[in-house]
Amino acid sequence: GLWRDRGDVASLNLLYGAGGEKHQPAGKFTFVKEDKKGSSPKFEVVDEQGVRWKVKLGIEVKSETAASRLVWAAGYFTDEDYYLPELRVEKMPTLSRGREFVSADGVVRGVRLKRRVKGQKKTGNWSWFKNPFTGTKELNGLRVMMALINNWDLKEINNAIYSEAGEGPRYVVSDLGASFGETGNTITRSKS
Repeated sequence: GLWRDRGDVASLNLLYGAGGEKHQPAGKFTFVKEDKKGSSPKFEVVDEQGVRWKVKLGIEVKSETAASRLVWAAGYFTDEDYYLPELRVEKMPTLSRGREFVSADGVVRGVRLKRRVKGQKKTGNWSWFKNPFTGTKELNGLRVMMALINNWDLKEINNAIYSEAGEGPRYVVSDLGASFGETGNTITRSKS
């Protein structure tokens, strides 16, 4: 699906979002590998419970986390994103991108962590123009949400289809980092 009724929006916990308080990042984190795709510096870590996280650095981290909370509260499926002002990472190497965010002792400043949900598998990407929801109020509502948060990076590669055992496919805008920028100049679009 694309959308789920969240019930009373006032009762939702927007501090923790889709993953809730129980899934928030905690404990020790160990470096796994650097991800050199995309425009933002990223790498993967694993925590003490064996949960893998994608760590993003740079200008998008706060805006992406905030945007995911609003999109989730409106009923849409989102990634489980969390923002931390600091993250200590064991075995942290020198990164090819984002070195300015990492201190010599493995403390990384200003990070967005995306939790990898066990059993969830990315099965593809979806298009804003050809999808099973064309013409529905749910898709139109998602378009309105993208306008409200000023997400201008609406490429197919930023939309994921996830599958989980026992559930139908979930259609997600999986990269909300290009949100909350200044409006007006379409040539040099801003973020955060």
